[in-house]
Amino acid sequence: MRKECILRIDEDLYEEVKKLADKNERSVNAQIVYTLKKEVEKDKEKETKKEDNTIKN
Repeated sequence: MRKECILRIDEDLYEEVKKLADKNERSVNAQIVYTLKKEVEKDKEKETKKEDNTIKN
């Protein structure tokens, strides 16, 4: 299920996202979703590493 949300970003950031989307042959929406997923995964990996270090120490 997909949720709909309104996103307010400044024009300069939108243009940068649009450039990335064009380069990657994605819509702006798909580029935003892709980027958010990547960042969430990175954050999860950091948390897992942090937990692993806590367990080892």
